[in-house]
Amino acid sequence: MKDTHRSHETKERFKKAFFALYAERKIETITIKEVADLAGFNRGTFYLYYKSIYDLLQKTEQELLDDFAKRVDFHIKFYYGDIEIADDKIFEDMQTNFLEHSEYIRILNGENGDPRFKSRMKNIIKDAYRKYASIDNSVRVSKFEYLLEYIVEANMSLIQYWLMNREKDSPRVTLKDVWDIMHYVSEHGFKKAFEMYINK
Repeated sequence: MKDTHRSHETKERFKKAFFALYAERKIETITIKEVADLAGFNRGTFYLYYKSIYDLLQKTEQELLDDFAKRVDFHIKFYYGDIEIADDKIFEDMQTNFLEHSEYIRILNGENGDPRFKSRMKNIIKDAYRKYASIDNSVRVSKFEYLLEYIVEANMSLIQYWLMNREKDSPRVTLKDVWDIMHYVSEHGFKKAFEMYINK
């Protein structure tokens, strides 16, 4: 089926309907009829795009991960100096994309979400770091792997914490603030970061 603007909008409505339910319930309790009704379509229209609820989830996850991989690659190239671009442009690009998909990411990493999704996100980041550190993915350097796990888990947990508390903390704590915390810790270490943020 040709992916016209209309079909794109239809799929977006199905995804939004599914994630509205997924935010509150386990996936095994969600039916196609519920998703179709909430999206404003019938079951027949749902089956034009997806084979099942799990197919909708899998395709959405893959779309998010494919896009995520491209952006991680870009940002690490920037960090390593392969790309020269202003910091504000980098952040603007990251923020636009992240906020567009933030609700899906929050739900997928949340209580009712898919644990494999976070693991796949982590692996994308780790593979990108290994690539630009010129480390063969087939050969694991043990201490470097511990460092990667520490960095990636800490940063992802911080972002998820912000997503879970965004409504309560906004506008006092923005995505830019989270970005600045991660970079300040990377550049100056935890001791200076602790002193910097203890009264903020």
